[in-house]
Amino acid sequence: MVATLAAVAAAAWGAWLFIAKVWPVLKGIPSGVVAFARGVITAAQVLDSVKGLPAFIERTDEAMAAVHHELHPNHGTSMNDALRRTEAAVETLAATSARLEEGVAGLHVKYEELAAVDDRLWATVEPDCDDDEDEEEMDV
Repeated sequence: MVATLAAVAAAAWGAWLFIAKVWPVLKGIPSGVVAFARGVITAAQVLDSVKGLPAFIERTDEAMAAVHHELHPNHGTSMNDALRRTEAAVETLAATSARLEEGVAGLHVKYEELAAVDDRLWATVEPDCDDDEDEEEMDV
């Protein structure tokens, strides 16, 4: 009977030891395996991305060469040259516009002066002279 009790106690202690110490380790193995598998998949994706890196660098270098070509003067064919030509044309147009504005302002002053002279001349003319001639023409 002591042997049976000892066997039962040993079995209970073994079960407790298994549940307390071994089961958490066994239970964590599947999540560890899943985490490891995810790590392997991520590493494969990174390697696949790195594999395409030389082609990406070549495309980027070509694009940068095209941008460099457009942004630096090269005797007429770059955007930089076109921008410089456009700026020069706009400056010329601005100067022409300023000269025209000055000329129109001068013409306006001359017009006002001539209008004043015209008003003075009309004030010296006999007012009935023109009206008599107009009436005679109408009677005809």
